[in-house]
Amino acid sequence: MNPSTLIERMEAGGTLTPTSCRGVAGLSRAYLDRAVSLFVADHAALQRLGKHARTVLRHGDDRACALRAIGIVERVRGRWNASAEAFCLAGQAAKDPLERLTFQTGAVDSLARAGRVEEAVALGQELRRGLEAMGQPGLAARIRLNLGYALMHQDRYEEAWKTLEGAAETLTEHGFLSEAASARLALSVSHLYGGQLNRAREEAEAAAALAESLELEYLADVARGNAAYANLLTGDVDLALRGLVEIRERQQGAPIDLARTLEYLGDVHAALNLWSEAADAYREVLASGTNVTPLHRAHVQLGLGQVLLAMGRPAEALPELTRASQGYRRIGNLAWQATAEAARAEAMGALARRGALSRALDALEVARNSGSPLARASAAITVARLGGPIEVLDEAEQIVDAYGYGRLAWRIHALRADASSSRGRAPHYRRMLEAMLTDRARTSSLASRTSFLRDKNDALRGYLDHLLTKPTAASIREAVSVVERSRSVALLDELLLARTVDLSDEASERLRELRGELGNEDPGTTGTAQRRRSGDPQNLAKIQRRWIEATHSLIHDAAPSGGAAREDTAILVETANTFRVVFGDQVVTLPIEPKALEADMEWLAYDLLGPMASREMDAAPAMEALREMGERVLRPWLTSSVGGVCPDGRLWRVPWLACADAIGLTADLEIRLHPGLRGTEPELESGRPMLWLAEHPDLPNAPCEAQAFLRTFPHARVCRSASEAREAMRGAEVSVLHVIAHARHRWANPMFSSLEFPDGPVLAAEVGRSGMRASIVTLSACDTGKLSDVNQQEPEGLVRAFLACGARYVVGSAWPLDDEAAGILYATFYHNLVNQSGTHASLRTAREAARRWKAHPYFWASPILYGGYRP
Repeated sequence: MNPSTLIERMEAGGTLTPTSCRGVAGLSRAYLDRAVSLFVADHAALQRLGKHARTVLRHGDDRACALRAIGIVERVRGRWNASAEAFCLAGQAAKDPLERLTFQTGAVDSLARAGRVEEAVALGQELRRGLEAMGQPGLAARIRLNLGYALMHQDRYEEAWKTLEGAAETLTEHGFLSEAASARLALSVSHLYGGQLNRAREEAEAAAALAESLELEYLADVARGNAAYANLLTGDVDLALRGLVEIRERQQGAPIDLARTLEYLGDVHAALNLWSEAADAYREVLASGTNVTPLHRAHVQLGLGQVLLAMGRPAEALPELTRASQGYRRIGNLAWQATAEAARAEAMGALARRGALSRALDALEVARNSGSPLARASAAITVARLGGPIEVLDEAEQIVDAYGYGRLAWRIHALRADASSSRGRAPHYRRMLEAMLTDRARTSSLASRTSFLRDKNDALRGYLDHLLTKPTAASIREAVSVVERSRSVALLDELLLARTVDLSDEASERLRELRGELGNEDPGTTGTAQRRRSGDPQNLAKIQRRWIEATHSLIHDAAPSGGAAREDTAILVETANTFRVVFGDQVVTLPIEPKALEADMEWLAYDLLGPMASREMDAAPAMEALREMGERVLRPWLTSSVGGVCPDGRLWRVPWLACADAIGLTADLEIRLHPGLRGTEPELESGRPMLWLAEHPDLPNAPCEAQAFLRTFPHARVCRSASEAREAMRGAEVSVLHVIAHARHRWANPMFSSLEFPDGPVLAAEVGRSGMRASIVTLSACDTGKLSDVNQQEPEGLVRAFLACGARYVVGSAWPLDDEAAGILYATFYHNLVNQSGTHASLRTAREAARRWKAHPYFWASPILYGGYRP
């Protein structure tokens, strides 16, 4: 039988018998040639072909060729030791002197991936010398390629790039074009951590272009992944994410490469400060059962430990970091061992364990010996953070300037500010802010912008604390500028860029599937009678990561942020031990500390929600709790000239209007996510009114509330399902949107806060990118006025989503909304609004009407008003 016919049968899944293989001349060589071609083109097909490798070995006509093919198959399966053994045996079995050397080439890389790096380097050098002595520069260049990768397993990057320099040209000259593409890729990797990042990106892009011209899509994708990682290290994180998501979709049949791409995605999510999503990506690799290399596994454990540390879970992080460090030590990788040891030192410091600084200093010394500039810079920053000599920051800053590790720059300036005297801090803080904003200018997606400052809150608060401790006119102006430039910039960008985003059918279907998974995650969340709230789900990181990746490219153009602080806005600032209010040229320190406010808020919630247990609960305790809070957080500064409050940190949770009522101040306050926002009276004649009515059986008063709205706005469009609402808001011009539904506020995953309809949720993330333009939005559902301060500079939730639609005002509920009270509140509100009473006055009248019905603030004080902006 013809060997080509046999191989076609193998690839098609047919069965082979020893008889069909025996005596077929050229079978083993043809099998090897096909394995080589599939290795650079289709790993899934190679694994199918590999099922017949042992049969070909036993019954084929060339043992050496069959063993080499087995080495290739075992490599794709991630069985590195078995792969190395097969390659070495192939060399021993070969009869041709040249093939005795070339057939062992793959063993160099497999030994290195198995953690046997010194053996790999020794074998590679031996094979290279042998081939050069035989006058085979092209084949020797192939050995240089594998030798370069082996050296990089120990982060011997300078040796690697010297070994690889010129190899691609030599390989091209001798006709090894696919190997030339691989050599450019390897050279890219060698520069990625130990050389110039721009060179790393250039070589990766050249490798991808050459591989694509050769129709080697698998190799092209690996190269694109490397280019994406170079973008990550230079701070172009959005570009990295976009590239990796595209690659991942094509790697489903290549588990080893898919695992590497997932690792990179974890690194990207970590760089975006999306820590739970990063942890999910890392855990997916560890749980996949894929036989990744020891180096790869250590990378994933390091990434998981680092994000757990960032999430404030050092006790969970420490074991992962320890395992990572041990893994690096076993294969002799000094640079990454230093990085893991520095992270271990941080975890120990967070747990107040002895020896944290000593471990960090040791890590810095290991990093210096490794030759990796990135490891040195990171370790030096850790030493300074743990109280070591501040001079180490000079070393870190020189590296950042020379190699372009822009994401580290702000940390250096923040640490210099902390170590300086009071007079000397301001210049360092200013450089810190500029470094942050320069870095943020590279981000463009909604997810990246909203989470960008998440790890920078403490540093920014330190800056504001410095400016406001002994305020002068100049320092107050500078503090206001810091707030203007740092808070809710993503929201302003969305407003300036607001447009309808058209989704492809494929993207729409993917989001529908994710929405369905989200709905299925919470069994039995039908809400509680008389309250418009559904239960909060748990463990949303996986779905949120997939949603971010699926929608990442929908909104990706950065826009200049704007919005100078309004004169009537009171800017609140939380620092480590105080709250300060900046209003005009004044700074007031509130007579309550952050931790005390946290405790008071818990007691206040207990008093406010009492009617959920008994509707006739005495109002006095709740009113007294509100009065006490109002005296502390409002009385010291509130005047009639204040129109808006721009909170910070824990202050987002204060029920401002209820507190003002409790201390007897008639104030038309609105909450502003940015000091440059301010609500303006809605144009009720502009656009069509709209009602979203989710008819749940446990909301008996919802139909009456809906009828009251329709009596006021008889031509309103009514949407009774999530699908109708989703369709109706796409690019719509809406004068008034009234929503009657259950709601879920997801504190840890605010973009998944949702309005619940019988057929599923409408998510905050969907609303924000819908392109809808609304003048006034009223969310008659539980907890819709809450904003999550997970990202303290960009608080998120349903309110923020509707503000991103250009709403002039959004009314939400600060706590669970009583079904019967909602009907009284909003019937009165709209009656006054259409009679030109104004939004503030109409809401005040509505609250008073509900208060006459039930005195307890649970029933009447929950509406909270957010001011918006419409360009």
